[in-house]
Amino acid sequence: MDLALGAIEGMQLRPDQWVDLDVDRNYPLVFGRDGGELAYLLEALVKRGLLEDEGGLIPPAELAPVTYRLTPEGWQRLDQLRRTQTDSDQAFVAMSFDESVREAWDASIRPALVATGYRPIRMDQVEHNEKIDDRIIAEIRRCGLVVADFTEHKHGVYFEAGFALGLGIPVIWTCRSGDEKKAHFDTRQYNHILWNDVDELKQRLIDRIQATIPGRSARGGGSVL
Repeated sequence: MDLALGAIEGMQLRPDQWVDLDVDRNYPLVFGRDGGELAYLLEALVKRGLLEDEGGLIPPAELAPVTYRLTPEGWQRLDQLRRTQTDSDQAFVAMSFDESVREAWDASIRPALVATGYRPIRMDQVEHNEKIDDRIIAEIRRCGLVVADFTEHKHGVYFEAGFALGLGIPVIWTCRSGDEKKAHFDTRQYNHILWNDVDELKQRLIDRIQATIPGRSARGGGSVL
């Protein structure tokens, strides 16, 4: 439900604005399987007082769009989520696990996160006995930051970055120079750190973290999962 709330917030340009939502067309915003799933989440949000609908009616998925906006309680819920997530010192790294980008992880991304006080986590280095998708979602929810490297444009990186955005978790976008030309249209609008040299990537990532998360000064320490 928090993901649906965050998606509507992203469509509202001002607090008093109403947003037209067509569940049959917009259900991918919450990674749903169909419009019925999104309609269920919207109804639950309205009943909890986090969302209001202009017509006072939640239609079945096949009917016309309904107009929604967040209530003051909805805005408060999102603010609480962001405060909790920003305080977390865990950082999720979404990237290709191919050997061609291993140096970017070993020499740049991991050291930059440790230097700014984060505990970086990359799923191929976590021991678990669970369904991998469930574990990924759980780990992202615990994070205060996501670093998404789009080199080689793995589908999982797009999913993980989008999921984090929906939760209001800050995402830092990186990509090996040249690979950005293949980036999906929806992500090109974000300011990617384009890199060739791993030393430059490390410093630019530290600078971007400090600019994105107040109080994250470069320092030693930290551990790696």
